[in-house]
Amino acid sequence: MRASPESVSGERPGLATLIVGVNWLGDSLMTMPAIQAWRRAHPDARLVMLVKPKLKALWTLHPAVDEVWELPPGGRALIAMVRAARTRKFGTAFILPHSFRSALVPFLARVPQRSGPPGHGRDGMLTQVIPSRPGAEREHQCYEYMAILGVEGGNEAPRLRLTPELAARAGTLLGASGTGWIAVMPGAAYGPAKRWPAERFAAAGRLLKDRLKCNIVALGSAEERSLCETVARGAGPGSLNLAGQTTLPELAAVLAKCALALTNDSGGMHLATAMNIPVVAVFGITDPVRTGPMGTAMRVLQDSMLRNRDIRRDAPEARASLFRITPEQVAEAAMELMKQAEGNGSVIFWGR
Repeated sequence: MRASPESVSGERPGLATLIVGVNWLGDSLMTMPAIQAWRRAHPDARLVMLVKPKLKALWTLHPAVDEVWELPPGGRALIAMVRAARTRKFGTAFILPHSFRSALVPFLARVPQRSGPPGHGRDGMLTQVIPSRPGAEREHQCYEYMAILGVEGGNEAPRLRLTPELAARAGTLLGASGTGWIAVMPGAAYGPAKRWPAERFAAAGRLLKDRLKCNIVALGSAEERSLCETVARGAGPGSLNLAGQTTLPELAAVLAKCALALTNDSGGMHLATAMNIPVVAVFGITDPVRTGPMGTAMRVLQDSMLRNRDIRRDAPEARASLFRITPEQVAEAAMELMKQAEGNGSVIFWGR
């Protein structure tokens, strides 16, 4: 089996560095500020990302990455990947997930330096175990990845690089329009505990259409098509539903053509920040200090004293807190943020 490497940027000399990426879209985007800081500290190093197949297309857009390899499911494919990694002769590997399996390829490939957080009985497979820093629960998750990579960084957004072909495809998907677009992303992979009602996204979109004379495009996965249809239909004539009609890179390109995004606490929220557009995000009881949108062009709306990451998918307290946020609040935050985007990009958190 071929190791499935894909070259992303120009050749760089010397021993390569391997980073084993995390498994979800939002978490992957939260690792990018650390990887961007690592690239600034090591401009001449060659960097290879090892990720699950569903995330390969995302990482081919990241300017810090030279190659993207797919993490195989196991068996013979895993053995082939180990052989490919041995041939490459990596000098260093950073294993970002906590799982046992994520450390297998660097360990079996005998990468000399293998760093990562503890967990799941794999400490003996690492040459350097990176424990959580004191106070880590009170800072953004992106700083955990900076500690693993041994870099210093600040509150910066992830960054992706689009091709002209992707930009053209996004234009085709959106079609000709005499007004700007606002993206609405009503989904969240975790479920109802992180989903503001689609009807409220529709109402907020309708308010913004009336005030800004813009169009609304609802975005999401194929599984979120009905949610997005509720938004597009409720937002009024001219609104689009592109759920399930884009690849991940195409979704990023469509977001890049929008003036602003309305989202839940979701991977889509982080993808919008990576496209350098303002984001208004509605949170239930998850903690925006830990997993909120990165960068400065954003607002978080939250009406809860609770801050709990470990919640049930249908937690009633989370759904109740989401319901307390009104479409008028979201529309007003969006209006203020768009005005602010022309200024200094400060951040305001709503809620108690």
